[in-house]
Amino acid sequence: STDKTNEIIQQAVVRYEWITGIESGDLTNQRKAGGESIIDRGIRLLNLEEYNFLSRLDGDISFDADYFERLIHEFEKNQKLGIAGGICYVPVDEKLVEETHPRFHVRGAVKTYRVPCFKEIGGLGKGLGWDSVDEIKANMLGWKTQSFPEIKVIHHRGTQSFAGRLKGKRNFGEAAYYLGYHPIFMLLRVLKNMTRRPYFWGAVNMFIGFISGYTEKRAKINDPAFIQYLREQQLNRLLGKAT
Repeated sequence: STDKTNEIIQQAVVRYEWITGIESGDLTNQRKAGGESIIDRGIRLLNLEEYNFLSRLDGDISFDADYFERLIHEFEKNQKLGIAGGICYVPVDEKLVEETHPRFHVRGAVKTYRVPCFKEIGGLGKGLGWDSVDEIKANMLGWKTQSFPEIKVIHHRGTQSFAGRLKGKRNFGEAAYYLGYHPIFMLLRVLKNMTRRPYFWGAVNMFIGFISGYTEKRAKINDPAFIQYLREQQLNRLLGKAT
């Protein structure tokens, strides 16, 4: 980190007794996908039985003081709500632009889990696509996942901006292969991205990331039921059926 994050955390540790700072122990300076290895280290310090909810938040977001109060209210309204969060908005030319996605998806930057759901899905993955794996597993087990547009989050750096948009698109394609996306659904996703920035090349990089999984014979997620469920949901979306 180059922005004095460690110093800021240490100040918070002194000021708030309920904050504990943990160093990653990784001296390579290599950013891990989703940062999930450090999440596991934090969770091992907890007794999850003592908690109702668990939040995994990125460091480049901000939100109103009542964010968690409103979010937990949604959990209380629906006992089958397993994963939830607000909707991310990116500052663009002094305006806030929504990072659009289906309402059943919750951005990895703002995930809050009901602890029983978190435990049932086996915690978080440690690779590309982890923030889709958790939701799909939760849905398979009967949990609901949802983002709430009335609960706003400001995402100060847009999704995948760390790697650059083209690299981000390729990462998405690689993750889609790993998750077992239906090839027809993925092809249509690529074509749709032709009309989004970065025009054409973003879609090309997404396709290269996806197809490289086949050419390089990389492994997919080792869960045939997971892949079958995901593909059924994707075909239902294409056919206008409930998902």
